[in-house]
Amino acid sequence: MGTKKGTKTKILSLFGHIPITRDELFCRRCHKGYGVIDKIIGIYGKHRMTKGMTEMTTYMAQLIPSFVRASKAIKKLLGINISGKQIQIVSEEVGSKVFEKDKEIAQKAYEKPEETAPQEIAKNQKEGRLYIMTDGSQVNTRVEDKNGSTWKEMKLGLVFRDADVIKRNDENHIITKKEYVSYFGSVNEFKKFLFAAAARAGYGIMKEVVVIGDGAQWIWNMCEELFPDAVQILDFYHFSENTHEYAKYIYPENEVKRKAWVKEVLNAVETGEIDKAIRLVDESKVKKLPNTVVNLQTYINNNKHRINYKHLKQKSYYIGSGAIESANKKVIQQRMKQSGMRWGVIGGQDIAILRTKYESDCWQEVIDLIDAA
Repeated sequence: MGTKKGTKTKILSLFGHIPITRDELFCRRCHKGYGVIDKIIGIYGKHRMTKGMTEMTTYMAQLIPSFVRASKAIKKLLGINISGKQIQIVSEEVGSKVFEKDKEIAQKAYEKPEETAPQEIAKNQKEGRLYIMTDGSQVNTRVEDKNGSTWKEMKLGLVFRDADVIKRNDENHIITKKEYVSYFGSVNEFKKFLFAAAARAGYGIMKEVVVIGDGAQWIWNMCEELFPDAVQILDFYHFSENTHEYAKYIYPENEVKRKAWVKEVLNAVETGEIDKAIRLVDESKVKKLPNTVVNLQTYINNNKHRINYKHLKQKSYYIGSGAIESANKKVIQQRMKQSGMRWGVIGGQDIAILRTKYESDCWQEVIDLIDAA
């Protein structure tokens, strides 16, 4: 380790580039070093950038639909020139640190659930419902799978309490407090992040846990493992959509009969006549369907204990996963599915976790991590 005295450089701050003179410690072997006063003046890492500017760069990187546009926005708002590439490097580095911290917390929660979600309250004293919704969204990557596809699923979870929902007169709802979690890959890792979020929201001390999903088997397998006591609900709107699509192959030439059949099936599940709905579907079995169309016969039989919507409505459960559907568009798609975008798996994860922190109103966690560096 050597010392360079009186090294002149520029530090990028929220007020622009500031020239400073400092002593620098450096490694003669790797030729890397840092300023003696870097921590005192609040420099983040090796980028010769203040922590305040680092946070601003990271904030804009996840908020605006591209790194280049983030560069233009910073130029317009602050009069500071910083390239899109530099914004990408800094934001992905911060995102990586946020992800690693959350990954450590999630792993601990999964390995020691009795510590993370202790059931400290007697069952008859618990109150409130904890809702958990999950979904996946395809994101274009720079990695090809064995079939040559570059699309990879970004899993997204949403956790909130019923006490944090405001019901509007138009039957829509506003969730005032919620947490999103994301993972670019398998359910084996995603489930750990989701469980940790559920524990933070009160799993173990809430009276009921409700899981709403679109029918994907990985969701219910995960639910059975993590939340075996949960009320499971098949999202009504997915069920309705799949019923409409399936009906096109029963009555391809007769729209009147098609609509009547769909109405009869949906009316049956909405009025609690599940066996009738199953019978209607079984009697209208289609021999061959495209891969893009759900086999409604298998779908309804596999989910018959999750579609008694009359009973669920009487108990005031939400039966739709609209919140997670809109979250996929807001949290993931509007930032990561712009025209021509292709992501590295690691870089995509880094930006996705920054998006979840922002949309969960947990951005202070990002600031704290930058300040602690």
